[in-house]
Amino acid sequence: MDTPLDRFTQLADSLRDTKPRPDHQAAAFAAVALVHARHPDTALVAATRSLHESLKSALGGFRAPNGSMRWVYAAMLAAHGVDTEHFLGARDALRQACAASKTGRLHAGGSRAALILSLGEAGPGVVDAFYTMKRAVRPPWWRSDDSVTDTFAAAHVLAGSRPEAVVEARAHAEAVFGADQRARGHRRDGARQCVLLGQAPEIVLSQFNALEDARRADRFLRGRSDRSMTMEWAVAGRTPVDLVQISNLTSALPKQLTSVGFGRTRLASLIAFDDQARNPAGSASALAAVIAAQAAMIAAISASTIAATSAASS
Repeated sequence: MDTPLDRFTQLADSLRDTKPRPDHQAAAFAAVALVHARHPDTALVAATRSLHESLKSALGGFRAPNGSMRWVYAAMLAAHGVDTEHFLGARDALRQACAASKTGRLHAGGSRAALILSLGEAGPGVVDAFYTMKRAVRPPWWRSDDSVTDTFAAAHVLAGSRPEAVVEARAHAEAVFGADQRARGHRRDGARQCVLLGQAPEIVLSQFNALEDARRADRFLRGRSDRSMTMEWAVAGRTPVDLVQISNLTSALPKQLTSVGFGRTRLASLIAFDDQARNPAGSASALAAVIAAQAAMIAAISASTIAATSAASS
């Protein structure tokens, strides 16, 4: 039986077998979105290609998701058996209701939220529920990030959560993490993830400290990860033993995958464990993790390119 790494490698290679093809980074993140899907590889690759072309036809070259991210979206839709029309219907419904909601702009033209909501029914009631949730969880403008707010608002709606319960649980989790010296810098991220996945922050905090000790003790992993990833692992229920697997898998990934932005470690974490099967929130969280990892990779590569260009011209 193939290991998750074997399947990941085969999927990434297959996605690049035929033109048009994603670049190596996009192929990697598309493959990681497919690696735990319960469908044959050939069907997943064919569906991803078909969905990519369908999105390109519907959205053109510039509307989000575009570029490398379009391959990742296509793979996510393929992995969950969602067709283009369902995704685009959710996207259009969100866009039409945005102005009246008075909740600010939609990230990526509503694509991020639409992808999450596409895992369920995207009717008018879901759109109203999304904006009610977004209004409740949206932070003050000075630390607002529409990509994060839209992702979690959509995921909470998919999970059937009540806005007031989410707000209350987040406040409690932030207080728990804020009281810990090492966790306080990641209290908001930890609280968001805890509440979405229904984890007790007190238990997560204990796991976080154990994992942070283990991460710091692993010389290879220490330089290829940070505390924000420790928090993600703690919420996901990882153990120090799991970090050994992540470390080994990070080392074993193909060399052409850049380490910028801790990309290799994020990929290894997503390949090693299947968090999509637990519940709708787990599926949404797993999708969000793939998108966030790909977005972080793009941002890090862009930043390093700008820095190199500036240094060369100065």
